[in-house]
This record gives sequence, structure tokens and C-alpha cells, in this order.
Amino acid sequence: MKIPVLYYHKIDYPKKDAVYKGLYVTPEQFKRQVSLLKFLGYDTVNPKEILSFIKGHKPPVKKPLLITFDDGYENNYLNAYPILKSAGFSSIIFVSSGFIGKKSVVSDERERVKENFLNKNEIKEMFKNGFFIGSHGINHYYLDRLEEGVLIGELIASKAYLEHIINAPVDFFSYPFGAYNPIVMRAVKNAGYTAAFTTASGRIEVGDNSFELKRIPVNGYNNILNFLLKIFF
Repeated sequence: MKIPVLYYHKIDYPKKDAVYKGLYVTPEQFKRQVSLLKFLGYDTVNPKEILSFIKGHKPPVKKPLLITFDDGYENNYLNAYPILKSAGFSSIIFVSSGFIGKKSVVSDERERVKENFLNKNEIKEMFKNGFFIGSHGINHYYLDRLEEGVLIGELIASKAYLEHIINAPVDFFSYPFGAYNPIVMRAVKNAGYTAAFTTASGRIEVGDNSFELKRIPVNGYNNILNFLLKIFF
């Protein structure tokens, strides 16, 4: 068995001047994708169950799936959360803690358009309703370019702040830009995380490295056929 882990960024309508329009999946697209997954018999699992699976334990459902979001955009709460909740699905949202509650800001140096980010109350509500919260660092830096002290600060401070918000452990990390190396991996582990997700494409298998977990990117250019092919192949 291989478990697909989908990753999204923005569930919203592409902004006219956006450089990376593919990061936007419209609410209608997302609803169709979730409905299809439900029809095909998939059930969402949580990241703890993914960790258990790679250690050789049987998943709790017949067709497991993990859904993830990177960055912590407010549209995840406004548009994705109700759709997932209605389907009985959950997800993990990897939040860049330095952007919590910010409005009309740019988190990605490559992008021009401004976005709103999740606030504390939205994060708390999703967590209370069975969604997991993970860390995406503080400032959305390329972690493999940072000096050791700055790297450690990004990992430890973001974890502590998010744990303060949800009053629970934050054990999972997602590498911003998918940028990491052995030094970053070791720092993530030493900071107290139990697993980290990359942007390397693929599905989860027994025996995978818990700090190099693969995911399947979903973007706004994917039609339903593309989407199915990504999940199955």
C-alpha cells in the first residue's frame, strides 16, 4: 500500500496580477476533488497515523489519504475548511507563524499579490474540530540558506508560538519552498518535531524517512483526469 498525501496552497480565485496562478485552486475545483475522493471511498487520516504506517502498522481505514495546506492563508479557513468539514474530512495546515493575523501582505519573495492569513481564532476553531496544525517556520525562509542560529530560531519559536495558540503539541513540519538538506533535517528533529513533509512528489510507503515525507502537489491547472492520475500514479 502507498498513501497519497495531497498538498495545496490557496483555495481561492486567482488574482489578476499573481505570478504563480497555479497555486490557486478555486473553491469549485476543490469541492469537485473532495467529492470525487469521497465517492472513490477515501478517508482522511491524520499525520500521526501516517507516522504509524511508515513504521509498519496498518492504517485505520481501507483507503487512507492525508490532505495538507502550506503557508496558512485565510482562504484555507474561509473556503477549504467548510468543504472538508461537510465531507467528514480533515487536514493539516502548515502555518508560517510570523504571518498569523496579517492582512494584505506578501509571504513569498517571488510573488507580487498580497494575501490575508489565518488569525488565532480561525486556527483554534479548526484545531478544535479535528484539523491538525503544523509549522512552516516563522518567515517562510529558504531554510537551507540560513545560518545555524537563525535556522534554530525559525524552528523552535514557530513551534512554541503555535503550541501556545492551540494549547497542544505541534509535532509536524513542512519545509518552506521544499528547501532542506541534512543540516536542516537534523535541526528539525532536534527542535522536537517528529516528522517533516517535503515537496518531493510521490506517495508514502512503509519504511520512508519520517523527515523526508513525499507529497502530491495539486494546482489550479489540474483537471479531474490529471487529479486522478496524480493520486493513482
